[in-house]
Amino acid sequence: MTGASRIWPWLALALALALLLAVQTQRLAKVETSHAKAAAAQAQKAQAATEKKAEAVVEHGAAQQENTHDYTHEMARLEAGRTADAARIAGLQHDIRSAATRNAQLASDAAACRGLADQHQRLAALAAEGAGLVGGLSGLVQKRDAQVILLRGQIAADRTLLEQLN
Repeated sequence: MTGASRIWPWLALALALALLLAVQTQRLAKVETSHAKAAAAQAQKAQAATEKKAEAVVEHGAAQQENTHDYTHEMARLEAGRTADAARIAGLQHDIRSAATRNAQLASDAAACRGLADQHQRLAALAAEGAGLVGGLSGLVQKRDAQVILLRGQIAADRTLLEQLN
């Protein structure tokens, strides 16, 4: 065997090894690409989940803020109501004390009571007289209304006659 014929098996072996190395490199590249795609998909899923959670947290915060706002306003409204009630109660208590004082003064002053009774009788007499006048005036108004109705009818009849004559 000559020197050149000894190289051919080595060249064939080297070529086979190079081809095997190229195939392995291609397989390794496909595996790495597959792993990279899987990692990218996993990262996208994680990003989507994070965004969804962030959106839920934001919505929850807005709802919580709205609830707090409503609660604060309701408490202010209730407090205002309690303050108004306390003012009304204080006013009623003052009125009751004033009425009690007036009643005590009236009870102790018999002359004032008799004067009030006399004044009441005079007012009752005036009211009765006024009621009689109102009754009389009511009758006058009814008579006037009847006269107006009669005159309207007469005017309508006169107009009809005039229209027929013309």
